[in-house]
Amino acid sequence: MPDYFIYSRKSSEAEDRQVLSIESQITELTRLAEARGLRVCEILTEARSAKEPGRAVFDGLMQRVCRGEARGIICWKLDRLARNPIDGGAVIWAMKQHGLEIITPHQTFRQSDDTTMLSYIDSAWPRNTSTTSAGMSNEVCVPKRKKGGVRRLPRSGT
Repeated sequence: MPDYFIYSRKSSEAEDRQVLSIESQITELTRLAEARGLRVCEILTEARSAKEPGRAVFDGLMQRVCRGEARGIICWKLDRLARNPIDGGAVIWAMKQHGLEIITPHQTFRQSDDTTMLSYIDSAWPRNTSTTSAGMSNEVCVPKRKKGGVRRLPRSGT
């Protein structure tokens, strides 16, 4: 089972909100696979947020990985695969039980080394960051308004 899936995802349909488009991810990940001599069996794409479980392409990908159709997944960042605890758990379970490898341009995650623990943290971090940022905004803005601070719109062009 020497093959790998390339999985590329963007969070929304809005092109202006994405840092790296699906096409750019595919280009970079294909180059990465070629540079490392990895055979790609299929390129899978999805344009949905991963904050909630229930992404059809991702769910199918994980089923195929668990059936042994490929050795691993090549993706831009670990958060392209999972941003919620259910999907993160599915990825970690596949690493532990099926030897799934996840390859990104910056790191490879494997069952056989300490990167499994890093994958726990990486898959939980984006969701936690979103929640924490929202909470911190309220912690700063609400007391300021209570003290009479005026909510201002940002300057034009910022």
